[in-house]
Amino acid sequence: MNWNSLAQFIHILAVVLWIGGIVFMDGFLAPALRRALVQTQQRAQLLYVLFRNFFAAIWGAGAALVITGYGMVFLRGGFGALSVAQWVMVVLGSFMVLLALYIFFVPFLRMRTAVLRSDWSAACAQAAQIRLLSTVNIVLAVPTILSGVWAIFGAPF
Repeated sequence: MNWNSLAQFIHILAVVLWIGGIVFMDGFLAPALRRALVQTQQRAQLLYVLFRNFFAAIWGAGAALVITGYGMVFLRGGFGALSVAQWVMVVLGSFMVLLALYIFFVPFLRMRTAVLRSDWSAACAQAAQIRLLSTVNIVLAVPTILSGVWAIFGAPF
């Protein structure tokens, strides 16, 4: 296995962990918790622990995405050698990483502060903000992944 193949494998694995995790947490787990846990304190505490653990894994996945993504750019000869599909993937992927950093450093840390203050309604409000911004990342993931597929296999048209 050459370095490019290894980088592609790690890159795709990190995408599956990150985006798959967001889809599971935002699309399935958070709505189920909202229905099952009526008390905001229990819901906020559980969501905080889930988000904290999720972000711990996502730091590794995000680092792997940035290192392998930009590494593959340079293995291919730099930004000047990229196809349009590769450019779309790099730009949207970079924006997604920046949005994930914003989610961690703004609403998640606000949620942590609210949990530490036992301000459960504020913690739930920040959880809702995290979910909204994560949905934006899911929407951005579709053209990003599609452009990656097109970059490898060619556009269908």
